[in-house]
Amino acid sequence: MLFIMTQFVNAQLPGYPDQVFTEYFRLNSGGWTAGDATISVPLPDGRTIWLFGDSYLADVNTINNTLPCLFQIRNCMLVQDSVNLNQLTTYIDDSQTGVLRSTFKLGPDDPAILWPGHGFTDADTAYIFLDEIDGATMDNLGTYIARLQLPSLSINSINPLPAYGEIQSGRAVITDTATGYRYIYGNRLNWIVWEPVIARTLIGTNLEAPYQFYTGSGWSFNHNLAANISSDPVSPGFSVIAMNGKFYLITQENGYLTCGLGREIYVYESDKPWGPFINQTLVYTIEDTFNGNYLLTYNAQAHPSFTENDELLISYNLNDWVDTLQPYICPSQCINLSRDRLDADTYRPKFIRVPFNTGVSIQPTIGTSTLLFQNPVQRGSLIRITGNHTNCTIRITDLSGRVYSLANLNSTNPLITAPGKPGVYILQGFRDGQVVFTEKMVVH
Repeated sequence: MLFIMTQFVNAQLPGYPDQVFTEYFRLNSGGWTAGDATISVPLPDGRTIWLFGDSYLADVNTINNTLPCLFQIRNCMLVQDSVNLNQLTTYIDDSQTGVLRSTFKLGPDDPAILWPGHGFTDADTAYIFLDEIDGATMDNLGTYIARLQLPSLSINSINPLPAYGEIQSGRAVITDTATGYRYIYGNRLNWIVWEPVIARTLIGTNLEAPYQFYTGSGWSFNHNLAANISSDPVSPGFSVIAMNGKFYLITQENGYLTCGLGREIYVYESDKPWGPFINQTLVYTIEDTFNGNYLLTYNAQAHPSFTENDELLISYNLNDWVDTLQPYICPSQCINLSRDRLDADTYRPKFIRVPFNTGVSIQPTIGTSTLLFQNPVQRGSLIRITGNHTNCTIRITDLSGRVYSLANLNSTNPLITAPGKPGVYILQGFRDGQVVFTEKMVVH
């Protein structure tokens, strides 16, 4: 069972800034205050993990909204509350100092740089992909998988994955319980461009075991045979999500870490997880500037669990590269790293919304109020489904696709029972084999 949403239509989809969600990450003290990557992993209990790369823990000077130029840690994990979305808790190693406070480390005193990829949950474990980075060359030294115990989020292990040449795994993950496979998307560096590829592994298989790669006509354990799943390159960080029987790749034009370049965010579509991803659609052009200059922008990421009112949430990152020679292309706030300070908002994520629908037959999507019940609901409570939803089969699944219950509705029995375990669930109605509505249900 794939995570289902409605699909993109129209040649041009006008995204717009989501100021509310952007403000959630304008934190000034008490933990994380700025960072990049901005990858979300929904948890079964309704909370959300947010993963960041190089991050600040320093307090923001609220008079001029500035931070010191040098960040404090190499990765960081925040956890967002399931109901109060402005409540974000920072998870770091307070027993250490300096960069060793980073959330993910290969050992208590190991300073290796680990930058987060995507992740997923399965049963009582959250899995997070991590890239080890060479601090001098910025080359990828290998990929790891971290296992976090749920619900405490304590780190059980961080283990290396097999090396697959130039392929970096874990850019996106789709779990398809219908086929029994977990699809793991990666990118492969080909000179100066990143090519998207896909691997798969059976659900329940140890992630450290070798992956099968799509070759263009089948699957092989030989990663050298991996085929590109799009004829266009992708950015170093990209997303793939499943929506209403289709698959969508969200990527940003590669700006090669140059201010003013790579400002366009695109969506591609496919009928299959392995592509080909076609029909490039421009959904947003980033216009952020500082002191009249474009910033460096990168790493657009989709967050489908926060879809509301037929609008997909997408984040992107900002940065201000150091130019040492005039004329400066970037704002260049940090020419003297020990003395200068930067505006905190030039290194915090921005969020946009991209409207979409199903065209002729618009279906309710996650987050709408088509079903007249109030969220959140009490666990185990009876819920009355109102409106024109009789003679439907109701299916309730968690965010990983696990089915919790099935119920048949009719005019004399319009009630369903909420799951007995707190969390976020997807409630779908089917009539004559067709999806007639999809709703998010928060159970507490």
